[in-house]
Amino acid sequence: MTTNFVSTVLGSQRFKGSPFATHRLDSWKEIARYFGRGVRTVQLWEKREGLPIHRHFHRQLGSIFAFCSELDAWRDRASGKIRDPQAEAAGLSKTSKATRHHITIRVQPLHKKPICEHHALCDAIVAKTIVALEQLNPEQLSVEPTQLPLEVDSQGFAQCVSEQSAADYILKWDVQDDGGSLSATAELMLVETEAVVWSHIYRCHPRKLHQVPSYLADQIVKCIWLTVISSPASPPVTRRREKPGARAAYLKGRYFWNQRSEEGLRKAIHYFEAAVQEDPQFAPPYSGIADSLTLLSFYEIVPPSEAMPAASRAALRAIELDPDLAEAHASRADILFHFERDWQGADLEYRRAIQCNPRYALGYQWYANLLAAKGQHEAAHVAIMHALEINPVSLITLVWAGVTSHLAHHFDEAIRHYQSALELDPDFIWTHMYLAQALEQKGRLKEAVREFETAIKLAGGSNCVLAMKAHTHAVAGDKASARHILSRLKSATNHKCMPSYDIAATYAALGEPRQMGMWLNRACNERNMKVFSLIQDPRFDSLRHRSEFKEVVNHVGLAHTIQSHTGSYNAHAGESFDRSQAVTNNQTLRQAK
Repeated sequence: MTTNFVSTVLGSQRFKGSPFATHRLDSWKEIARYFGRGVRTVQLWEKREGLPIHRHFHRQLGSIFAFCSELDAWRDRASGKIRDPQAEAAGLSKTSKATRHHITIRVQPLHKKPICEHHALCDAIVAKTIVALEQLNPEQLSVEPTQLPLEVDSQGFAQCVSEQSAADYILKWDVQDDGGSLSATAELMLVETEAVVWSHIYRCHPRKLHQVPSYLADQIVKCIWLTVISSPASPPVTRRREKPGARAAYLKGRYFWNQRSEEGLRKAIHYFEAAVQEDPQFAPPYSGIADSLTLLSFYEIVPPSEAMPAASRAALRAIELDPDLAEAHASRADILFHFERDWQGADLEYRRAIQCNPRYALGYQWYANLLAAKGQHEAAHVAIMHALEINPVSLITLVWAGVTSHLAHHFDEAIRHYQSALELDPDFIWTHMYLAQALEQKGRLKEAVREFETAIKLAGGSNCVLAMKAHTHAVAGDKASARHILSRLKSATNHKCMPSYDIAATYAALGEPRQMGMWLNRACNERNMKVFSLIQDPRFDSLRHRSEFKEVVNHVGLAHTIQSHTGSYNAHAGESFDRSQAVTNNQTLRQAK
């Protein structure tokens, strides 16, 4: 099925003479020539004005390209010819598609107590946050720093703001000095009702105070963006009329895609291909094809090297056909995030998807992945809760709410989400698999093994779940069982995808850092799509200090996020069980086998 798709749907025959083949510009020179400007000018347009440029990375090198249809839409918006634009998708619109008015946030200065020894640090936090807000979405957000007399307290701040300007929101602060460390509280208040719409407490480790301003600014800004930009309902968008047969086939494809099984995903591709054949100019099926291939790779059914290049072509085709399609930008973002490992580009595309359609739940769900992987756990929580508000009975969204909590080391919360998913469907494979991992972290090893075995049975056999089960045996001190499973996996010849990432985690639990490093490097080279969670995955906590682990982190390009795993800035400490109890649980595990 996958090979057929690559050769017939996205191959050269399908696109002969199409806009996809002729209306793509593949260098800065071509883009500059298209506008009749210099290269430096168009590069500045991308940086300052949101010119829609795409990037593709090849090892250490990268290339850029752009679609003429997106450039034309950008030029029209810039010249004010269009009144209902693509908003953040190009970053230029003066009237957002998601919100019809410009949003103003007034930033309260920190009211520091005289005993506080960190005045300069507090000022830096405010300054960094203001700069980050201004850079995030300048055409839709404006920021007003407030200069108030020192005698004005925080209670009188809202009244002062309402008298000074017509700000929509107020960002309020409070800092407590706890004997060298800081506890910073940020609150976002809606001026009209004086209701606090978001708040969070960040605790800052005294040895990492120099990292606090940039870290907090990035965390806070993402939470604010998700709160104020994504909340309003999007007005209807006028699109070309698609053929009824293509729409019906697409909806059938999404039905099977939501099953998240190998059979369902392959059926989904079949229906998406049928929709493309019925109406080649209908964008959503291309996004569906990209998402299906991405999940086949993510669940280690089809090797990423086989599926993901075709997924990337499909997502780009969807964007070219409909630059305002949220599904297309979410598809492209997930490919950038998991396969191409361009986290900056993925962040932009996820936010484009949300602004194109603030009611597209999957955009928030997948964006939560990226935020959690970067250690921005509060922002990830905000994103996944938005997804659940839109679709509270989505199985996979409930499961991913659990995964988001798991990566934040909040295992009790993760278990509650998984239990909610099981109430809706007790036979959903991935609920059992992720629940088992959370139970393991809580020391409930017998239950974890039972959940892994249920997942394996429901999946008709799953090597990645089997590798996870081996990790539970290793944690319990049952090294013989763990090694037996690893031997079975490494000797098997009937599967294309080796669960290299989960094998590496098992070697970490066995206390073998060299083997862990070797399998992690293999996972990276195979473009294993679970590597995104490496920094936050609690299974690697005990060996993060090892050179083998740090080498892999540097190889993947995740070194900039490694400090976030420690939880020094989180409001809550993660929950996990005492590993010293593992050996005493070994006998219980043997009974469970």
